[in-house]
Amino acid sequence: MYLVVPMVMALAGCVTKPPRPDQLRTPTPDRLLAFQDPSDGDATVIVTRDVGFQGSGCYGAVFVDGKVVAKVATGERITLHIPSGDHVLGTWNTGSGLCGYREGKDRRETAVTLKTGETRRFRIIIDPNAGPSLAPTTIE
Repeated sequence: MYLVVPMVMALAGCVTKPPRPDQLRTPTPDRLLAFQDPSDGDATVIVTRDVGFQGSGCYGAVFVDGKVVAKVATGERITLHIPSGDHVLGTWNTGSGLCGYREGKDRRETAVTLKTGETRRFRIIIDPNAGPSLAPTTIE
């Protein structure tokens, strides 16, 4: 019984959660690699990375159609201006050492159809067993 409370507390430290508004930051410009300038016919895609200890030592690479377009740290939010149409969005860890292990090969992806002028929101969630994934969200 005495071990249950510390175990639950330890596991809770590994769970990621949406950042509070006061925790949100924008990545440095060198980590925003594409889709930064809006054009006619674009949709807006907003990606927020959860906060929490799990995965915090690595950047979360954001992929659009198989290409890295941003590298996001915990508590950061990016805004992408992507041409309307069918796309595949994904994420996986990126960086040096273990962060770059199998970089891009194990990414979790989701197919989306983007309409001109619409805004879609996603979260980078870190699951301790499955790694990072990109999930639709209504959280602003």
